[in-house]
Amino acid sequence: MPRPPKLTEKQRQRLKILEPKLQMAITKRNLVAAKSLVVDIQELLRPTGHVARLVQSKNKLYELGLELGEIDFAITGLSSNRTVVSNQTRLHLEATALLAICYLRKEDIEKAKPLIREVLLNETVIKSLRTRRIFKTEIIERFNQEVSLYSLKKKPSESFTEEEIEQEVLLLMMSQNESEIYSTLGKSVPDQTKYLIFEVHEYSTKQLPSAERKALPSPEQKIKDEEVGKTVFGSVKRVIYNSLCDPESEIYKTWFNNGMKLVLSKGYIRSTVVTALANLGIGVKMIAATIVALIVKFGLEVYCEHNKPSDLMALRGK
Repeated sequence: MPRPPKLTEKQRQRLKILEPKLQMAITKRNLVAAKSLVVDIQELLRPTGHVARLVQSKNKLYELGLELGEIDFAITGLSSNRTVVSNQTRLHLEATALLAICYLRKEDIEKAKPLIREVLLNETVIKSLRTRRIFKTEIIERFNQEVSLYSLKKKPSESFTEEEIEQEVLLLMMSQNESEIYSTLGKSVPDQTKYLIFEVHEYSTKQLPSAERKALPSPEQKIKDEEVGKTVFGSVKRVIYNSLCDPESEIYKTWFNNGMKLVLSKGYIRSTVVTALANLGIGVKMIAATIVALIVKFGLEVYCEHNKPSDLMALRGK
């Protein structure tokens, strides 16, 4: 594909306005605004053949769609993006990884597998060996988290009140340390979820060279209770982080102005976790209670500092 001409001054100035607006819409999780802005960017870039710059914005749009549950929309867009850029580019790798996640969220493991394989076998996009290994480790864990969280929707919901959750949280806090709470969370996960974690982790690690594979937990280790608990807890951050840690959220403002004691007394963390899990279709009392207990044990400041969802391609290297 021939290289497009340099951006005109008019295009550069317009992109200085449109691209930050798109990022703001994504931060605010406003899919309608993001779609409109991508249309504007497309009208600006497509006539001059600046496909890569356009796909960069479109990948962001479809990732937002994925996060907001518009999975079919994301699948259609990401599949299209993969056809218009070289398979030896960051943009193609990014679209492929996101598309794999789409299928994991639909529990269509067989459609996800060839995409997982393509992501993990790519040795050219990320130039640094060290950075490439870190990326592979993190993307495998992301795949595990996705399949763990979205498989939990199939477990029948239990009937419980927030007061019952609070009682379980207090009992956990008094009787168990951090490691034990992770194990309790893992024990609360159905066998089907553990089976899917095993399947995805085993398939993913088989794509790696022997030395890299040995540096990661084995599939058998990955489904031990504590490891499963850590995987599920890591997956939840993508759906509760903004509610807990956004400086504009009620919880964060209350914590910042009045301290953790008032946050706990009002049950903000408990309500946020229970609501977020319910919105995903997950209604298991012990899963909610252990997640709340871990956040409270860490403290909101530590949780927010160490659990911010990372950019999928943050470790893409140079």
